Amino acid sequence: MFENLPWYGYVILALAIASYAYKYFKIGKDEYDKPDFEKAKFKKSPDSNLGLDKLFSIALYTPISEWWSATTNTLKFRNAKTIQPYLEGWGIESASGYWNLTEYFMKDGRRWYFDFITQMIQSEPKENWDDLMGRKFGNNDRSQKYLDVLSSGEILNDLKQKGIFTFDSDMEIGLAGYDAAMLVGQARIAFTGNIISEEEAWKVIDFATQMALDNFSSWEDFGKSFSLGFALDMKGSYDNYYQEVCHIYKQVLNDQSSPWNTINWPS
Repeated sequence: MFENLPWYGYVILALAIASYAYKYFKIGKDEYDKPDFEKAKFKKSPDSNLGLDKLFSIALYTPISEWWSATTNTLKFRNAKTIQPYLEGWGIESASGYWNLTEYFMKDGRRWYFDFITQMIQSEPKENWDDLMGRKFGNNDRSQKYLDVLSSGEILNDLKQKGIFTFDSDMEIGLAGYDAAMLVGQARIAFTGNIISEEEAWKVIDFATQMALDNFSSWEDFGKSFSLGFALDMKGSYDNYYQEVCHIYKQVLNDQSSPWNTINWPS
């Protein structure tokens, strides 16, 4: 194929091969070195006029709002078109749907599952579990998932491997932080989708903020609770999303430009 090339043809061919090899290995190395997930940006709107107390409240939802690339200093959450799938996925695209879910998270939330199941695992013999679960939750897929992953230690081990939990006792932190974060995020999103008013959104967010303050004394403890609830809800069912938000969470906790490091937890 190449035997009839003139001498300069071999030079050109050699240069082409060298150039291709450089580009191939350079691009390959760049892609190999590229982080699996994007770096958190903690976007701020120049038009924000929120005081420190409201900025603290908004910050409760930071790991997920950062995944959405939402601003960290406004009540509005992206735009109505962007958040439509979220509204539909949670069944809160109507006022009645939103308030039904909000009342659930205020009164019971994922705490309802976690508190009962962890207490049952610690205090009841395994042969009683099915009967107790049936009487408490009926035929409920979420309760069964919680039982499976909590009794197996799967969630604890995963959070320890990620460096989010350190000790087995971290599981005692509970899910109040996760429920509070969900109330904040859904209020922001429902407001953006014109489902609720600004006044209604802040009332829900104020409730969630008080829940967080009543149960935690630091961003670190709040964050562990958020991570535990998020893992229980999302791991397995939405695994890519779960892995991405866990990666973001560690940046939210450690990055000096994060709201969790620029806004102090109230004493």
